[in-house]
Amino acid sequence: MPVAFTPSKTTASADLSGVLPPVVLPMTPEGEVDSPSLQSHVSHLVSSGVHGLWANGTTGEFYALDGDGRAEVVRQCVKAAAGRVPVVAHVGDTTTSLTVRHAREALAAGATFVSVLPPYFVSFGQEELKRHFRELAHAIGVPVLAYHLPQFIPATLSIDSIVELTVEGVLCGAKDSSSNMVWFRQLQRRLRAEGVSLPCLTGGSSVADLGYLLGAVGSVSSTGNLTPAHLVRQYEAAQQGDWTRVLALQEQSEELIELLTPPGATPGPGLSATVYKYLLAKQGRIDCEFSAAPLTQLSPEQCRYLDEQVLPVIARVESPAAELV
Repeated sequence: MPVAFTPSKTTASADLSGVLPPVVLPMTPEGEVDSPSLQSHVSHLVSSGVHGLWANGTTGEFYALDGDGRAEVVRQCVKAAAGRVPVVAHVGDTTTSLTVRHAREALAAGATFVSVLPPYFVSFGQEELKRHFRELAHAIGVPVLAYHLPQFIPATLSIDSIVELTVEGVLCGAKDSSSNMVWFRQLQRRLRAEGVSLPCLTGGSSVADLGYLLGAVGSVSSTGNLTPAHLVRQYEAAQQGDWTRVLALQEQSEELIELLTPPGATPGPGLSATVYKYLLAKQGRIDCEFSAAPLTQLSPEQCRYLDEQVLPVIARVESPAAELV
């Protein structure tokens, strides 16, 4: 068995809790990072009470950026957060060396934590994946977060591997974006059985309430870009054990989620990024709604739908006076 990992730097995993929106990536029409809009959006999220920021996630179109672009996104998030909340930077890539490079650049840019999707495209085995995470943690001197997204990255860490790496000190947290609450429950049960503490976050917008009930310390919901204060209220209700309120607030989220796919559109991460950016631009939070090519931009009919059907719901749900259903 590998020798337990001893970090050369310290991270406070206690900071890894609450609402951490996966920040969308404002872009210019030319496909460059729109830094002023990114800072404006992040400032609004932090002012709304979120507990952290998730940079370069799937909603943040990390796949559209080169290494310099990824580092710039982290730098701008850190600058706008101004020490008020931690920044988690996703650094996953197709090889260990590329992942190490992204992680070092993210930490140099001010990230508090790094999260890691397993290497993709090639189907790696568990021993290879564990070696990847161990070598990354040793190279950067801090433990990392495991990012579980099996619908896009089938070769992912098993529950046994997550527990093993946690015991070794390689992992300091995990994010589950599968929305598979059976898997999440099993992970929590195994961690408890082994007497291992690992902060776990849920990523699916429709399972935040279930995640809290099963032991999640927070959520990384993409809808946090649109309704951050609403999700903060839900987290606070979960902390208080007010499950009636947690469920009622989730019902409001579901009302919004059901409306976020315009007629004629195909659901998916690309559409979500485009829809979110259009809605944020309409609210004046960012300057431009463009997403990275070759994503199709919204049609005039779809924009009208979002104007008429979705913007009023966002305003109502985000309002402190929102009626509970």
